[in-house]
Amino acid sequence: MVKKLLSRDEPELSPEERPHYQPGRAFDVPHYEDVTRCRLEHLRSMNLPVDGKRVLDLGAGIGRLSEFFVERGCDVFCVDARPENIQKLRELYPDRKAAVVDLEKDDLQSLGEFEIVFCYGLLYHVVDVMGMLKRASAVCREMMLIETCIAPIQSNGLFLVHENPRDVTQAMHGFGSRPSPAYVTTCLELCGFTHIYAPSQLPNHPQFQYKILENAGRWRREPNTRDIFIASRKPLDNLNVVLRPPARK
Repeated sequence: MVKKLLSRDEPELSPEERPHYQPGRAFDVPHYEDVTRCRLEHLRSMNLPVDGKRVLDLGAGIGRLSEFFVERGCDVFCVDARPENIQKLRELYPDRKAAVVDLEKDDLQSLGEFEIVFCYGLLYHVVDVMGMLKRASAVCREMMLIETCIAPIQSNGLFLVHENPRDVTQAMHGFGSRPSPAYVTTCLELCGFTHIYAPSQLPNHPQFQYKILENAGRWRREPNTRDIFIASRKPLDNLNVVLRPPARK
């Protein structure tokens, strides 16, 4: 596995970017709303066995995506590293269980066990991807659902990237990552998941449409490229997902 660090100068914030400093607005700007809508439509289309399950929503932000599970009768617990996000989540969804948890370092076992661990829009804001997935897998009894920005390269690699810690939608500690699909798959295998799937069809959004690059040097951070991983403890009988090839040789 290869780790690289990418640096990028931070430009002055434009008026369009300023809402990212405000939890009440940051997740509801147009480009976030567009991605959220596509994520939710796609989650519904996969028809995964989640109804009535106990769900841990990692990096929940202000809780927009947790509505998918509430609609299906799930017992949902939302966690996020930023107190301001959790405060806004509680204002929006006063009945939702929520806590401030730093997913870069905090142990999750005190929260109990969950059938489903939901990890959409978080992994790329974490430096220690393997460590976070290991902690999450320790409390996951059945299935982990992951959506993340990736580096669409063939090799097993992880690129570290600077992020603005003042932006409430970005990495808490100023650095995130872009793992390759093979890297995420390898981590999930090492965490003990025996069946790792990809959706048979990705969301209908430009960020989910990509081609794997054989030459890692051709990859550029922008624009964002996203992928989805479904890691299960047992086989899934579902035509909407396909097994990913094993990443470890």
